[in-house]
Amino acid sequence: MVFNRLFRRKKRKELKLPRSIFLKAKPIRNPELKWVKDRKTREIKITVPLRSSSSKEEKKGIISKLFPPEPREKVIRLDKIGSIVWELCDGERTIGDIANYLVEKYKLMPEEAEVSLNVYFNHLSKRGLIGLLFPEEVKEFIKEEEFTKEPK
Repeated sequence: MVFNRLFRRKKRKELKLPRSIFLKAKPIRNPELKWVKDRKTREIKITVPLRSSSSKEEKKGIISKLFPPEPREKVIRLDKIGSIVWELCDGERTIGDIANYLVEKYKLMPEEAEVSLNVYFNHLSKRGLIGLLFPEEVKEFIKEEEFTKEPK
């Protein structure tokens, strides 16, 4: 039990944003990623470069002949709705705008669209595919929340 506490990694604090602030955020795609849209299916493929665990030099010798080389990139395929949301993540539209678009296009309830976007954007941001831009008044709120939170 003691060892678990000693070697446990520190978890990043997750800030719980109120709904009104979340809807004001503007998602923006990671500019270092390459992505293409399939003309037939209208789905998007994102190419994510991977970090190499080996040295920069290519391994030579018998081991390199036995084992295939590590992949240098990973391709993520988004479904139809995910592709639409990805294209709307241009840094100009807010999450509220994207939610309203989904409500109109797919006849969803507003809460349903917001919850789905919350989960989707959390997933994309943890993978480093998008970032969220906040207005100045929201940034001040976030700073206040970080300092007033009690440690667990």
